[in-house]
Amino acid sequence: MSHRLLFVGIPFVMAFSSASAFAQEDAPGASEEQPVGAAAAGGAYVPPADPTIAEVRPGPSTPPCTVKHQPCAYPHLAVAVDGGVSHFGEGEPFGFKTGTGSATSTGPAWGARFGAEFAPWFALEAHYIGMSNHAKDFTSVGGSRGLFTNALVAELRFTAPVPYVQPYLFVGGGVYSTSITGSSTSTQLTGSTEFGVPIGVGLAVAVCPGVSVGAELTYHRFFGESFSENEDIGGGEPLTGNAVVRVRL
Repeated sequence: MSHRLLFVGIPFVMAFSSASAFAQEDAPGASEEQPVGAAAAGGAYVPPADPTIAEVRPGPSTPPCTVKHQPCAYPHLAVAVDGGVSHFGEGEPFGFKTGTGSATSTGPAWGARFGAEFAPWFALEAHYIGMSNHAKDFTSVGGSRGLFTNALVAELRFTAPVPYVQPYLFVGGGVYSTSITGSSTSTQLTGSTEFGVPIGVGLAVAVCPGVSVGAELTYHRFFGESFSENEDIGGGEPLTGNAVVRVRL
């Protein structure tokens, strides 16, 4: 009798053991490992950080590009306008009463510039220059005349990179074209086109971010000019004094 119970009980024990093992394998969290990135407390799943995604951080700010704030991003563009007065001389920057200067009066001067600043101390600009100088009465009969000058030059500007007030020097080269304006029966003046070299000094002062104001004095050296067949008034070189407003872009 005991042998029969033994043989009958063994299959039930084996079946119960297999069912228990199967239930343990299917129970959630019983045998599988906790996913990477799971929170230690509460069991809530937190996705792991993706190593391929870099953290985005704001880059360093660039200071305003003015003569007051240094350094700034280089190179950058700059535009400027200028206006002032002009007067012809001869033989030297201040020979106002000789040559063409003795036959013309002081008149307005104006200009516009566009260029690039490559470093705090160096810039290259294209400069349009305009001047108008009324001729004195003895040069014309039956009316008035004057000299009207247009020029396009390239200039190199060298600036002392110091804060607040910056002095600078500039030099360049280009073409100056002078024509005769007004009407009269006859005149001693003639038009002339020649190569010229502007040479000057200036000061710039910052007034707000990106904007400076200043002043310039420029001597325009002409080569081969002839404003009259009269040799006493035929040669002349202008001197200009201008206020300058410059904007950095």
